[in-house]
Amino acid sequence: MNHEFEYTTMSIICVLILAVVGCATHTIEHDQGVETFYSPWLDQSVEEFLEKHPDPKQSIPIGQGNYRHTFVHDIESQLEIGINLLAALGETNMGRDDYYHIYVYVNSTGTIYKIDYRRKVEEW
Repeated sequence: MNHEFEYTTMSIICVLILAVVGCATHTIEHDQGVETFYSPWLDQSVEEFLEKHPDPKQSIPIGQGNYRHTFVHDIESQLEIGINLLAALGETNMGRDDYYHIYVYVNSTGTIYKIDYRRKVEEW
């Protein structure tokens, strides 16, 4: 048996497992950061929220006097940093941008009643 091949294969598998676990852990940390950001704003005035965060990317009426405001929260994931570093070094012509769309739902009285988010990725 070729023990060198077995050790190499096991090493590659271990590195892949660690990379996947590391990326998943990093995503969970970002999700928790977004949740920590928006949780205190539930049941608060949208006016106060807009004073602190005055730049919604989109505000649309959703019926009965309610609105949904969309905000963009940019993050730097490990994968984004790695790909962009390779692009800066001329190793690849790809790029990546990771961010969250945070949706703030406001009722007709101006109170935030729900906040949701979606992780987004742009590659080029």
